Amino acid sequence: MRATRYLIHALGMVAGLAVCLMMLHVVADVAGKYLLHRPVPSTAEVVANYYMIACVFLSLAYVEARGTAISVDLVYEKVGPAAQWWMRKAGQVVSLLFYTGLGWISWGVAVRAWRINETMDGLWRVTVWPAKFLLPLGMAIACLILLVKIFGGDTGDAEQGAEHDQPHGL
Repeated sequence: MRATRYLIHALGMVAGLAVCLMMLHVVADVAGKYLLHRPVPSTAEVVANYYMIACVFLSLAYVEARGTAISVDLVYEKVGPAAQWWMRKAGQVVSLLFYTGLGWISWGVAVRAWRINETMDGLWRVTVWPAKFLLPLGMAIACLILLVKIFGGDTGDAEQGAEHDQPHGL
C-alpha cells in the first residue's frame, strides 16, 4: 500500500506545517501586540478554526498507522499473543466505529457551513467553512487505515513502526 503510506506521510507533513504556521502566527501576534502595539487581526479565529483542526485531524491517520496512540497496557502485557490480537482487533473496530460516526456527523456540519458560507467575526471576517472539511477528511483517512489494519497488514508491533519511521503494514 505505497499510495496509502505516501498519503499518510503527506497529511503528517501538512499537520506539521500547520503547527509551524500556528507558531509563527502566534509569535507575530504577540510581538505585534507588545512591541508595535498592533496585533495581527483575527489570530484567535484563524488558530482555532484552521491550524488546530489541521494539526489534530490530519495527523490522526498517521497516529493510527503507526499504532502510537496513547494506550494503557495494564492487561494487554499480561495475556498471550492470541488474546493480544483479539484486543487489538476489538480496539481497532471500536475506533473505526467512533471515527465513522464522528466523520459522518462532521460531514453534515461541513456541508451546512459551506452552504451558508460560514464566517467568524473578529477584527476581520474569517471564512471558516473550508476548515470544517478537514475533520471528515481526517476521519475518512483514519478509517481507511483502520480497515487496512483490521483486514490485514497489522503486525501489532508498534515499536517496529516507531523505530523504522514508517507505518506498519502499510
